[in-house]
Amino acid sequence: MERKKNKAVSFFAVCMAILVVCSVLIWGFQSGWGNVRIKRLNLTSQDGTTVSSLIYIPKNATNDTPAPLAVIYHGRSNHAHSNDTWSMELARRGYVVLSPDLQGGGESDPPVDRSIQAISVAEYANSLPYVEKNAINLIGYSAGTHTVLQTYHAMPERVKSICEVFGPFMMQMAGGIDDVDTNFCLIKSDADQYDYFFVGDPQACTEYVTKAAGLPEVVSGEDYDRNGKLFRYSEISGTLHQTGNISGETIEAILSFESAVNEEPISRPSTDTAWFPQQIFSGIACVTMMFLLAALVNLLMQNPFFASAANPVPVKAPRSGAKAWILDILFAVIIPMIIFVPVSAYVMVWTGAGTVWSKFLTSANLNGIMGWLLVLAAIGIVRMLLTASKRKKEGKPMHLSEFALGGADESKIDWTKPAKGFLMGLICVTFVFVWLGLLEGFLGINYQVWKLSTYLKICPMRILRAIPYVLIIFFVMFTGNMSHRVLPSTGNAKKDMWIAVAVNTVLTALALFLLLLIQYGGSMLLGTGQTLIPQIDVYGTGRNTSCGALDFAFGYCYMMGGTTGVVTYLYRKFGNIWVGVIPAAMFAGMVTLSGFTLIG
Repeated sequence: MERKKNKAVSFFAVCMAILVVCSVLIWGFQSGWGNVRIKRLNLTSQDGTTVSSLIYIPKNATNDTPAPLAVIYHGRSNHAHSNDTWSMELARRGYVVLSPDLQGGGESDPPVDRSIQAISVAEYANSLPYVEKNAINLIGYSAGTHTVLQTYHAMPERVKSICEVFGPFMMQMAGGIDDVDTNFCLIKSDADQYDYFFVGDPQACTEYVTKAAGLPEVVSGEDYDRNGKLFRYSEISGTLHQTGNISGETIEAILSFESAVNEEPISRPSTDTAWFPQQIFSGIACVTMMFLLAALVNLLMQNPFFASAANPVPVKAPRSGAKAWILDILFAVIIPMIIFVPVSAYVMVWTGAGTVWSKFLTSANLNGIMGWLLVLAAIGIVRMLLTASKRKKEGKPMHLSEFALGGADESKIDWTKPAKGFLMGLICVTFVFVWLGLLEGFLGINYQVWKLSTYLKICPMRILRAIPYVLIIFFVMFTGNMSHRVLPSTGNAKKDMWIAVAVNTVLTALALFLLLLIQYGGSMLLGTGQTLIPQIDVYGTGRNTSCGALDFAFGYCYMMGGTTGVVTYLYRKFGNIWVGVIPAAMFAGMVTLSGFTLIG
């Protein structure tokens, strides 16, 4: 017993040591090793809502030596930390940077119009004594490109430059730029699916930009004089719409433009960047967070109170051979891939704004994926019922252990076990939120890797709105983990455990991974923005658009696969899925997904 406890303590200690090391390194890269102070501000917008913003203040920015100012607006379903790579690179060059949460992203209230929050942030930034006055450099990404134009029109005399990243389609929706009279840069991804479906291929986008700019010709990479102001159009190869924050070429294009229109306090080549190692260690930290969840539950289970929730791990007959693998791949991969697009598309409509469901399920993007998961859970339940019926006809009794819910001789659920699982989930989530709060409070950082993982510190409204999603995720995890088959043993219990963790993790994440690989890997190869998998036209636009749940599914491979691995590990140690599924569902819903629950 003491040996198990020591191992549990060691597992937890190793996870925390990795997180501490990664946190120091992330802070070092983002802050230039203390040369930039990063903190969070909570401002009151013109509409009375709270708008939260990250601010980067380099040491060179003082009242006597005011620095250039950059305000960055994130895209739909993003938040301030989504722009960390851009913010840190600009701050390393001496810019004061404000990156706000908008429209319910991160920690801000969801307003009627996010532009009101954006304008309030820009006005506040312009009032700071250590920034150059009336020389705001606005930077927008995706939907943020529209927000930039709205902000510019509210204060044109205060804006020095506009840098729009991946937004020709949004520029078109905003009515063009004929009335924009400032330094302007438009950066386009050649494989941008939104541009393709709303404007056309890269050539069509270039023609549109040329016309919108009122210039006789626009060529990517060239500078033009437009009414005495710099105009630049940069087409970035090898990127998707979603990859702007981790595209080195995109980051260099932003830095190059900003240096062309500003006198940078700290001169660095646009190729001198630190975002890549920052993302590497953020990735290590994100993965370690999944191990930390397993380590926390494992540590709590060493306490006698929680230890009573464990059962001897039941011995199950293994299922092997081609038939078993074919069935697993069919129900875990092929069927989920086939039904994802139609199911998610229609669920997004049925739960969209104005419906009764939208009062409880507040994010259309999440709803599409959650609906798909519920359909998969229903298929799993039907399979289990058929198996139970077959066993009954054969006269073979079914115990809780058959469904990973109890011991080999248990036929009734001991409700103290799920209750203890819930208590452990509360402890784990609280611990994680405290840790994330300390990270941002003292270091100004967060664990954020592109769109693969999102960890945000606690926000009461966001947590409240996450509860329906936690319940859905619990139901899906619960039913899914009841039916995992047992693989043949290798004779080594530890090896068997890690094989089971790996197989279940991969099978759970594989359907979405393959869909994303086909859709966006194919789009990268085509290089026009055209996607291989057409989305369902449920909005009556007359054309298939790539605006469905699949565009927001990148992080779900990580979340679904990672938490399934955690549940498998804990089941192999403690003999039931209660102690794994309940904490994992709470972790997934409140920590990794709740950042999106305030966004429609």
